[in-house]
Amino acid sequence: MKLSLLKTKYIAYVLALIIIGGFLFNVLITRQGTIMHKYFIETPTTYNIERAERLTESIYKSFKQEISSPTLENIRVFIDKYNDIPFLSVNFVYRDDKGIMKSVDGEVKEIDILSAEYVYPIKQGSREIGTLLVYDINKEYKKGLQEYSNMLNVTRIFFGILLFLLLSILIFHEYSSKIEKEKILAEYQAVHDGLTGLYTQKYFKEFLEREIDRSKRYNRPLSLIMCDVDYFKQFNDTYGHLAGDKALQEVSRIIQENVRTSDIVARYGGEEFAILLMEAGLEEAKSVVTRLKSLTDQALEVATRIKDKIEHTKIDVDDKQITLTISMGLSYYDGVSEYKLEYFISAADHALYESKNSGRNTITIFDPKTKEFTKIS
Repeated sequence: MKLSLLKTKYIAYVLALIIIGGFLFNVLITRQGTIMHKYFIETPTTYNIERAERLTESIYKSFKQEISSPTLENIRVFIDKYNDIPFLSVNFVYRDDKGIMKSVDGEVKEIDILSAEYVYPIKQGSREIGTLLVYDINKEYKKGLQEYSNMLNVTRIFFGILLFLLLSILIFHEYSSKIEKEKILAEYQAVHDGLTGLYTQKYFKEFLEREIDRSKRYNRPLSLIMCDVDYFKQFNDTYGHLAGDKALQEVSRIIQENVRTSDIVARYGGEEFAILLMEAGLEEAKSVVTRLKSLTDQALEVATRIKDKIEHTKIDVDDKQITLTISMGLSYYDGVSEYKLEYFISAADHALYESKNSGRNTITIFDPKTKEFTKIS
């Protein structure tokens, strides 16, 4: 569940980053296109400073020739006419009656005058009436080039950050997935035996204690089978511990394959195994006695199947085929009387010891009420 949620968040983060990145990318590209069109496409591609100077002188001479009696109106007409010349921009500034600096297009700032490349005072008689300003648009071209270069740098930085964020998310995702896998593995290893893959004794006891409490509340019977591989120490001494491990793995496999999906199997000790059987279906309509008998019959069927399968399974050891047998003890809890974990395990253990004392390769049932043993085979 947590891993699935983590993947969903990871996908959401990546999609959000792609959408935001795509939007900002479009904005940056559009801005660059605007700069390119303004400064490098609309502006003619040829520029000659000497030609600009000649044109400026020509504009000044034309101003003196065409405007013999300067008025704001005829000066404005002149300015509009000569502003179409490539690479040059013309303006006329003057002071009004209040001494405020203005241009024919409106108010003007001092920086606008200082930034002009060519400045021509215009006189009417002996009185200076204003100033003709000619701007070299090449300066605007350079400004545009710098602005475009800055925008390219911003774009590079933006995509560097975007790439860093994407890599960070990917690294975080991989790291989180690794942590989650390690956590799942650690949780699995904490409750499973490393050799057989069955539950550990500790987990089995904790689970069994919870099931006994649940059994008391709902009057649901339980059956417990304790198993022990016969003469296993002798097998280890004869064929070695590696062969012993292989034998335990084979026994574990047979047990797992022959229990019900609802049953819990654990490696209880070195060569000892425990199987807990619970009611697989809803049996409330039947009496406790009937349900207990039904579960006990199922447990006996499972035990018999496991015992027979192990007895007839050959294990390859040093080019030899070895067979093993197993002793089993079975007990039950009716879910009605007061019962403790230790009593339940002890009852099944007593049945197992009885099987051992009766020649091994045997199933024995212990009745906790009558304290009697019943040897099955």
